[in-house]
Amino acid sequence: MKRIFTLMLAFVMLFSICGCKGDVNDNSSQEVVYEHQQIIVDADGNTVTSLPENTTSSNGEETNNSIPDTSSDVTGNKKPINIDYNKTVEVDICDDIIRGYLDADTVAKQFDWLNQYSGTRHDSQGISLDWHLDASFTYTVTFSENADFSNAHTIEAKFTDVKNTILIPGKTYYWKVTGTWSDEVLGGGKIHVKDAPVRWVGIDGVGNVRDMGGWKAENGKTVKYGMLYRGQKLESVTEKGIATIKQLGLKTELDIRYASQKFQTPGTGMNYEFIESPGQYDAVMKNDPEVFKASYKRIFELLADKNNYPFYAHCNAGADRTGTYAFIVNGVLGVSYEDLTRDFELTSFSSSGKRWRGAGIGNTFGENDLVMQEDSSNTVAWGRLYKEMMAFGAKNGCTTLQESIEYWLTSYIGVPKEHIDSFKSIVLE
Repeated sequence: MKRIFTLMLAFVMLFSICGCKGDVNDNSSQEVVYEHQQIIVDADGNTVTSLPENTTSSNGEETNNSIPDTSSDVTGNKKPINIDYNKTVEVDICDDIIRGYLDADTVAKQFDWLNQYSGTRHDSQGISLDWHLDASFTYTVTFSENADFSNAHTIEAKFTDVKNTILIPGKTYYWKVTGTWSDEVLGGGKIHVKDAPVRWVGIDGVGNVRDMGGWKAENGKTVKYGMLYRGQKLESVTEKGIATIKQLGLKTELDIRYASQKFQTPGTGMNYEFIESPGQYDAVMKNDPEVFKASYKRIFELLADKNNYPFYAHCNAGADRTGTYAFIVNGVLGVSYEDLTRDFELTSFSSSGKRWRGAGIGNTFGENDLVMQEDSSNTVAWGRLYKEMMAFGAKNGCTTLQESIEYWLTSYIGVPKEHIDSFKSIVLE
């Protein structure tokens, strides 16, 4: 009799689309539902039987045909689980779309990538790991920078694709997996997260969340990860999302919306700071100057105090007002306009809608292509913000964007220089 063994798990995908089709600014999302099959083949590779994971019995009750316990061989003997913590494997928390955009080395290539993939969602991080599957419905994956697994964080996963981790690029982690079937460790190892200036963070119920760290700044320094976060409003955050907020240790929520939108989401554990925003893009240089001056004085007063970190800043979509905030905050740290623009355009790969530096006239972005008209109600003037900030600085002897933003903050807004210096000392490394 031919020896029978389990070759693989096949996945049948059924797509259920929530909501109606609309343009990319619609916050409706696609839900992907997976059903699983167990496929048994003989030694020659011929299928013997294929059992769905769930079947309905003659009395109408659903039964669970669990995934086979792959930690045992065909004789029923337990396979040894070899966990090698001496070997380090590199993983990438950026998926191929994000990595492709980051690697695009010309403006024309960046446009092509945005034009092709804007409106598709990639605003979370995830990795694939390998462990023994048993009869567990869910698995707990534990990550720690320490070999003794102190200061660890955990993620629940159904299979070996681990979504919504909170790993930091450039760091090395120990990991291990346990299931619900037993306390046995089913796998583990040591991974190094490939470096990238993009760290998406999945907070359940909230989209477009990412760390503002990782970018190169002034004097060869880098913006620290884990200090400044940006994203959407928190009104729809779930209990699972709140648990992630607490795992991240977020301490201060900066709500930079209009007064009519002010709302503190209960249960997050963060200190709430509402700071009214009078506008976005180049409008901040001319609309309601007194309101804006008061707002950014307060923002930098908070940023100058290390006891307030980490920060989570948001408007509604985490795109326009938050994008303007990121331009000013990371810009004064010395992040280049090119990198500020990359960070801004990453919103295009989230549920918040397309955000480009310009209209993409002639299938590229030219020097005078300063505005993208997202729709009839929203003008995205990222390029115009940069041009007007540089013009402001040039009138006052500034030659770089960092100098222009710092001079604008100190001379026009009235932010004390010591607050900017303190902010830099906290978040640059």
